[in-house]
Amino acid sequence: MKRILILGCNEITKRLVLALCADRSLASGIALASQNKEDCDDLKNLAMRRGFRVTTSAINLDNPEGAMMMVKIIAPELIVNLMPPEFTQAAMDMAAQVGADYIDGRLCGVPLMPQPTSLLSEQFRKFGAFQHAKKTAVCGAGFNPGVLTTIVRNAAANDFFEVSSVNFCVIPGEAQNKAEKKETAEDSNHVDVLYSEDIKNPNAGKGVSAAQPVIYLKEGKAAQTEEFSRDGKSSDGRQVFMTSNPVITDFLKEIPEISEAAYFEPVERREGRKVPTEKIEMLRSLGLLSEKPVKVGNIVIKPIDLVAEILPKRMAETANPAADKDVIYKGEASYEIYVTGQKNGKVLTKLYKISADNDQIRDKYGVSAFEYLDGTAMIAGVKLLCLDKWSKPGVFTPAAFPANLYFEALKNEGVIVEESESKPL
Repeated sequence: MKRILILGCNEITKRLVLALCADRSLASGIALASQNKEDCDDLKNLAMRRGFRVTTSAINLDNPEGAMMMVKIIAPELIVNLMPPEFTQAAMDMAAQVGADYIDGRLCGVPLMPQPTSLLSEQFRKFGAFQHAKKTAVCGAGFNPGVLTTIVRNAAANDFFEVSSVNFCVIPGEAQNKAEKKETAEDSNHVDVLYSEDIKNPNAGKGVSAAQPVIYLKEGKAAQTEEFSRDGKSSDGRQVFMTSNPVITDFLKEIPEISEAAYFEPVERREGRKVPTEKIEMLRSLGLLSEKPVKVGNIVIKPIDLVAEILPKRMAETANPAADKDVIYKGEASYEIYVTGQKNGKVLTKLYKISADNDQIRDKYGVSAFEYLDGTAMIAGVKLLCLDKWSKPGVFTPAAFPANLYFEALKNEGVIVEESESKPL
């Protein structure tokens, strides 16, 4: 049982509050904080009608001192972060400083091309802080990568002697009613963002964006290929293409015994991004793109490396095909996981499928099927932290904990995994 602070107010918040109200063994108190306190107050009233006391507050994570003061007053033992990715680092800092466990649903700042020495995501920069505080931070506890890796690890433990490869096939449903989006001044400025990868691009200054490679696992290492170079068919015959996804990096870091993995989804060919050449030329004219090392104090560094470190990076965020708010998805959405390995001396492939109906879920909850499944995964993860079943100092993804714990928690939340023998994707 923990005092819980939930940051952010959305449909997942509502479902989580109702789940905590229904099981009084999980939370000794709930505090809600978001940029819009009125939304929190609506949930407060909902909880109070169920006999559970909830406190609410406005929070501005752009003001760390003010936010920290509010959090210290609440003194939470667990912080649930449901705010946008740009607030993740601030939320984790608060949790570590007040000595609270922490959970969020996505990985932020996953390297486009992971290396054995690179961090799984930006959240792992906080590993030392949580280890020092002797608290647990679980990141990426949504469906992707948390649930996907858990299903694979559970399958490897129970259905196979050895797993050789895994392919993910993700179908968000049928895209309908794409809304027209008028370009705003903010959108226009975003087009001109200069990224770290742009200045290292051989075509820098020519207006051509650096190619975005597709990352997959091959022989236990991250490999890359071109977009649309590999395709497959989902269980219903839909064409899907291999794309990059943070679940691949999660495998590389947390499940190294599985040496082959790839992620597929329906994608459309799109025009390349335009690079702001005038910004590159300005940096070049100032000598800031020079490869010649210079000495700054006791440090020798190439100017281009310094600029590349300062500029924002085009890092892969946890992909959610249904995250585009301009698209409404209808019909069945599904996660398909094709696991190939050995059992009883034979090589076989099993398909693990989780599906949900966009139309039914949108009518009931006002969100897409994938958003609903992400919320369900978060609720299961919060319960595990409340019961101290996920507990060790540092920052982890669900893959770092026994797979059966999360798998059973998901089943208890109504997640049904259909299993069948299959051909490889």
